[in-house]
Amino acid sequence: ARMRADSAELPDEFFEIYIVDAAMRPIGAVRVSSLLRSGRDTPLKDIMRAPLILIRPEMDQEEVAQTFQKYHMASAPVVDDAGRLTGMVTIDDIVDVISEESEEDLLKLAGVSEAAQTDSVFKSVRARAPWLLVNLGTAVVASAVISAFQDSITELVALAVLMPIVASMGGNAGTQALAVAVRAIASRDLNESNAPRYVLREGMTAVSNGLIFAVVLAGVVAFWFNSVMLAFSIALAVLITFACAGLAGILVPLTLRRFGADPAVSSSVFVTFVTDVVGFLAFLGLATLILLR
Repeated sequence: ARMRADSAELPDEFFEIYIVDAAMRPIGAVRVSSLLRSGRDTPLKDIMRAPLILIRPEMDQEEVAQTFQKYHMASAPVVDDAGRLTGMVTIDDIVDVISEESEEDLLKLAGVSEAAQTDSVFKSVRARAPWLLVNLGTAVVASAVISAFQDSITELVALAVLMPIVASMGGNAGTQALAVAVRAIASRDLNESNAPRYVLREGMTAVSNGLIFAVVLAGVVAFWFNSVMLAFSIALAVLITFACAGLAGILVPLTLRRFGADPAVSSSVFVTFVTDVVGFLAFLGLATLILLR
């Protein structure tokens, strides 16, 4: 075999050398380390790795990154429609892709894009306003839930003091579950076949956390307001809110993906809506039934 070390098309660093047939179709790969450790008379077929996972130029870079992660690859050949070798992708390229995709997913969760850093004020407003409008609608619904219990809040002011705690803790629980779900969907670890297992796991995690913080918060409220029944009300509300938040964090992105929407962009608004409405309704409703009836 003969190598052209002066070729400008070779990458600065590479880990494998691809073996091609007469038609320039890759048939195997030899690691540089294996080549250096082998004797001069060792046939390449004895040390080459085959078959190869081929990369097409039209493949999305995120799909390529997922392929590298799945098969623990250091490099992969790029072939054209005829199967001829046209280039290679190395792990160095994939590290950059993974970093870019992670940053993109993070920005999407906030409802913005990478271009927002350089966009004009008008473009930024136009890009962010739609989801803020949806958020306004969900906030109005949550406020309507609170309004339905205004007599209870007037009669027992402690409810107004404790409401933000329930909503905040539920929101954080939902955000945690959502982050796990969006990342799993993006990496294709979460799909329709294993969705029930993910839902069950997140549900059990949320309920377990809910039990822990329900007990802690009940102790704090009982000491603070000297009311065991108020403590029981908020503990039960926290448990219900955590359970719903965990399920919403996993089910909302799955549902949005099923309808063709990007879960990373739109999930957070709906998860916040669920946690706020359930949190307020559970706490105010239980407190009204237990303390004021």
